[in-house]
Amino acid sequence: MKGPRGHSAVSKRRRLFDIPNGEFRDAQKADDLLDEFLEHRLYDREFCLNLLAIAKQRTKATWRLRQLAMLMLEHQMLKLEHENLREFDFLLVQLDLKEAPGVAQPVVGSVLKEGYSTTDMRGFLAEFRRKLERLNRVHNKIKGPRTGAGALRDFVEVSRRACKLSVARYLFTPEETVEQILRLVKVSEGVRDLDASQPRQGEKQMARAINNLPDYEGKILKGLCDTSNVYWVSETTSAEVNSLVEYPLTTVVLVIKPPGSDIEFEIKRAGRRGPNPLSVVYRRGGWAVPPSHRLDGGDMLWMLQFEAIAASRFAGMYRMVHGTEPAVAHYASRATISSIPARDANVQTIPFFTDPEIFGKGFQEMRVAMKQSVNAFKAEGNNVLDLPGDLGLSAQFLGHVAPAQAIMCGTTSFRLDKLALYLSSKGPETYFKDGLRVAYTKEDERRLADELLEEVLGVYHPPQGTYRNYEQYLKAALKVEENRKRADQIYLSLIQQIAKFWGTLLGVRGYSRGESFVARNVGLKSYWDGGEWKVRIIFMDHDALILPGSHIEKFYAMGSVPNMAFDDSYIWGRSSAKQFARSEVGCLQSIYGIADKSEGQALARAVLKEAYRRTQDAMLSNPRLRTAFHEGFIDRLRDWDTLVSGYFQMNGDKSAAAGWKKKMKEMLKAKGYGKGAFEAIVEAIKKNIEFLERNRDLFGPESQGAD
Repeated sequence: MKGPRGHSAVSKRRRLFDIPNGEFRDAQKADDLLDEFLEHRLYDREFCLNLLAIAKQRTKATWRLRQLAMLMLEHQMLKLEHENLREFDFLLVQLDLKEAPGVAQPVVGSVLKEGYSTTDMRGFLAEFRRKLERLNRVHNKIKGPRTGAGALRDFVEVSRRACKLSVARYLFTPEETVEQILRLVKVSEGVRDLDASQPRQGEKQMARAINNLPDYEGKILKGLCDTSNVYWVSETTSAEVNSLVEYPLTTVVLVIKPPGSDIEFEIKRAGRRGPNPLSVVYRRGGWAVPPSHRLDGGDMLWMLQFEAIAASRFAGMYRMVHGTEPAVAHYASRATISSIPARDANVQTIPFFTDPEIFGKGFQEMRVAMKQSVNAFKAEGNNVLDLPGDLGLSAQFLGHVAPAQAIMCGTTSFRLDKLALYLSSKGPETYFKDGLRVAYTKEDERRLADELLEEVLGVYHPPQGTYRNYEQYLKAALKVEENRKRADQIYLSLIQQIAKFWGTLLGVRGYSRGESFVARNVGLKSYWDGGEWKVRIIFMDHDALILPGSHIEKFYAMGSVPNMAFDDSYIWGRSSAKQFARSEVGCLQSIYGIADKSEGQALARAVLKEAYRRTQDAMLSNPRLRTAFHEGFIDRLRDWDTLVSGYFQMNGDKSAAAGWKKKMKEMLKAKGYGKGAFEAIVEAIKKNIEFLERNRDLFGPESQGAD
């Protein structure tokens, strides 16, 4: 067909709007829809019904076209006058947000779990519009037939991000979302892990994870977890930020970002791209890798079990102390890996690692690394059976690592180190050229900046004026009054969140050797709560999280305090400018362009001290929390604080030190400490004096409360 809606006109229009030929499989329908969209400067019910029909067409319209129709529907809804309650009522019924029409009828109660504060229609509409207005950066540039090519391209690009489309959660069903996710990954067989030592722990974790979610996300998570399937990155899995299924650059995880949702799931780990999703590595860059990285592309079952229990245990403590959920990711399910996607089919794990024909290129290097890893496991004191031959070597390695996968919820792909890098002058080259390996334009750079700034600010206003370069644009964006105000407020909020989390961990005498706090394991997430956009920090990796168990009778400072100091260094990075740039606070200051650091530092000290004090008060007074620890540990809880504060109070005064030393020895003896305990504790203080000096206000007498 030729003419206004013919093929020639369509091709010309697509070139004019800078929309690639491969953008839509149903290109003719997309072009016609774009034409019709630009013809409507005002709200039109008939057009909205057409958009709703397209959005709901599971078989007749592609997923991509349906997304475009959904963003157009949001655009139309923003054209409605606030006072036109009858028309809004009509649309809410179409979206199944109301069970019955009528302005006096409330919206469905499930919206409260989605982050809205009310089911009253008027109150809900005010919040709903506010949520839609988050994308005003693209909506405001649509000017009907006079819309510029760049503005329309921005609109089309945003429509590709299903998680950004607020109405998508009401138009894509959970079942079809799971189907779409499965089209974008490879699937193999696994066996659901039920820890023999805690057989109901897995069920409780999954039930808690799902119950805490809104209904839509809960059904999607259940659809992924109900089977014992294992999910892998495929060649079609996107690495672009905010994809439905994202394989974040430089990671080996899959991230699921459901339509219309601020919640994220992480599949940990999902292999590497290419013919061999799993392999074995012993050295990288001339250095031996950590034991947990020897299985390249995958995770070890025992480590996932340990991490899940440690994170769950700390989360329980945190809830009992503060009455709120901590900012940690939750484990929903685990499965051991039975088979691995090979070239033509799924293959059982032992043949995959043993047969050179199946594994293919790199087999010999992998086997050498496997032999080195098995020897290292034995040298490290692990119980690895001696089995002969090639098959025996594979069995030894796999028997120890037990390849497994976990599904987590409440994560974020926006890790601090990546955000700081992407929001620097090196961001576009790192993301597009080095990461995605695609050519990019200045418009692509601007869109990347907008998308990232929207995430870290929650609500974002693009700067006015001509785009010159990436660095200039970022600086201009953070000078916009609304953005600057939000950046300062959010930064202070995040500093408080970090201090509260770490103060609680210090309070229970726990540590993570830096793993829970290193910038690559901590991220930011914007979320909808109480009818507005907020930003939180999330601590995601806890495979080195150590908490005193019920068998621990006393605090062993010599082993614990150096590891607490590692946490301190990864949070604050005080030892050098280079370390600070990589620390949590250093990354946050870079991301938010913070000039005045003093207010954040003072606030952090106050919150840290309060969290530490409150935690220890709860350990002494909360009967339920006390049961998580040994009675002797609780009785001796504040002995360390007494000794540290006393040591600093001496301040080198030898005459006072003799009396203090005698008093402390008598106290320790009365509490059942062994001979030499005083000397060992003082030695621990001396060896960690810089860390303790920085945090000495935690151990002052006023922080110890009433025993």
